[in-house]
Amino acid sequence: MFTLVHDLTVWWPVKVIEPDPEKPGSYVEQTFDVLLEILDRDYAKERDELRGELLKSAEKDSSEENLKHVQAELEKFDTASFTRVIKDWRGVIDKDKKVIPFTNEVFAAALKLERIRIGINRAYQEAISQDKARLGN
Repeated sequence: MFTLVHDLTVWWPVKVIEPDPEKPGSYVEQTFDVLLEILDRDYAKERDELRGELLKSAEKDSSEENLKHVQAELEKFDTASFTRVIKDWRGVIDKDKKVIPFTNEVFAAALKLERIRIGINRAYQEAISQDKARLGN
């Protein structure tokens, strides 16, 4: 039986690759899980088109002032996009090994770290691509 669910929300692992503080010149991979919503194609297409329009505005006016403006707008847009799909996390702790609860404020602060943005983006792409599902067949 197949259950048709329009608002599919799933836990998915996020891999964050960062410099290893113990081994100069090497990296360490850490993981945590996010609860993410898989968006429908129409909504995703609309978001892609809106982001594309922002990028086009940089092509039309490549002045330093406009590029800074576009960069700031892209940052806000991408943060809103991540906030739209990520609903919760688990497995996130601080340096004292205390669990960090998910809140919009804490999540926004985490998104300021590029390695986390990259990991979350990669996780979402994996969740919607189904490449791993095909590998199992």
